[in-house]
Formats: sequence, C-alpha cells, structure tokens
Amino acid sequence: MDRNTEELVYSEISTVFQPDVVKEVFKSKFSNPKNRVTEDSLELICEISKALAMEAALRSGKIAIKEKNSVVTLEHVESILPQLMLDFP
Repeated sequence: MDRNTEELVYSEISTVFQPDVVKEVFKSKFSNPKNRVTEDSLELICEISKALAMEAALRSGKIAIKEKNSVVTLEHVESILPQLMLDFP
C-alpha cells in the first residue's frame, strides 16, 4: 500500500473515544479515590487511543489485502498486535 492509499484510508476511518467513558474506565482502576484525571490529560488519552485504533485498523487491513481478503478478521488484528504493542509502548 503506497503513501497516498494510506492517507485515503486514514481519511475514511472514523473513530471517537467518548471522554466521559474513558474517564470512568480510568476512575474504576484508581486505587485511591482522591486521584483525578484532568481535562487536558483526558483529551490526550483520547487522541492517543484514536491513533492506536486507526493504526491497528490500517495494519490489519494491509494484512488482509496481502492475503487477498476483502474483510479484516480477528486473526488479522491478532497478527499485528505484537509489533503494534512494541511501537506504542
């Protein structure tokens, strides 16, 4: 997949992480109830999550295309996870 195709795919992918949901997930994992998540950090977390989801979709799509599949399956996503986790520490 060339650079122009990747940009086209990125422009077609739409993902949204609801800040209130992300905040509740974080709050559920805090051991100290006094811990807080600022609006700036919440916005950053949502943007990083969006970038991670879009990158996973693009990489999974590339694998599906290489295998001549028109549908991305769970196996495609699973195959990109090890490298994705190294790239997004």
